[in-house]
Amino acid sequence: MGLEVRKEGALAWAALTGEVTIYTVGEIKAALTRELAGCDTIEIDLAGVTEMDTAGLQLMLIAKRYPGKTVHFINHPPVVLRLVDLANLGGALGDPLLFTAAVES
Repeated sequence: MGLEVRKEGALAWAALTGEVTIYTVGEIKAALTRELAGCDTIEIDLAGVTEMDTAGLQLMLIAKRYPGKTVHFINHPPVVLRLVDLANLGGALGDPLLFTAAVES
């Protein structure tokens, strides 16, 4: 799990890399809470996420509902899109998602 954070006043950008699973979400949540305490709007880039389970999905939902914060997730990799689609939570997360059609050969 990796977390890179850049802040500009009340705005922040964070990039998650690696696994976002039951084994890492506690560490990720603590790091995000600590790093982003003084920010109002946060954009979290998921492009580097290699694995996600339902604990990661729960973390995303918690972040979206965090009081006083506006959180946007961007660059959803296929592993995240599949989970969001399976759980039918695209609307609850409220961020634009791009689902690509499966190509049959």
